[in-house]
Amino acid sequence: MISKLTTTATQVGRRSLATAVFPATDAFKHRHVGPSEKERDEMLQAIGFNTMEELNSSTVPAAIRHDFDLNLKPAMTESEATAYLKSMADKNKVMKNYIGMGYYGTLTPAVVRRNLIEDPSWYTSYTPYQPEISQGRLEM
Repeated sequence: MISKLTTTATQVGRRSLATAVFPATDAFKHRHVGPSEKERDEMLQAIGFNTMEELNSSTVPAAIRHDFDLNLKPAMTESEATAYLKSMADKNKVMKNYIGMGYYGTLTPAVVRRNLIEDPSWYTSYTPYQPEISQGRLEM
């Protein structure tokens, strides 16, 4: 049994022995609920095409089309991608941060805190996105 597992793991390549023995079930393609073939054909007919190739040929300019396959690595499962990203993040070095080193704890009067710092009109005038929050704090 072990030699069979070793052979299977070798055939799989970068995937682990556990992945070879227990197939991954967290691949996005297994959970994606896209259109069925019938629905795809109906959509193509609705826009006047018979095949996806016809649609692609009419919408993608010839100057940027190519007739060769892309040299892409096999798709990773979500857990493999998470492990890969974690291994990349583990290479980061923690450095001393000098931003904000001039800050000293101070007492902020309640009227200033209430009317400036806690006043949402400084950062929610039209949208709650982070850049506007930062800009509102700068204006404050």
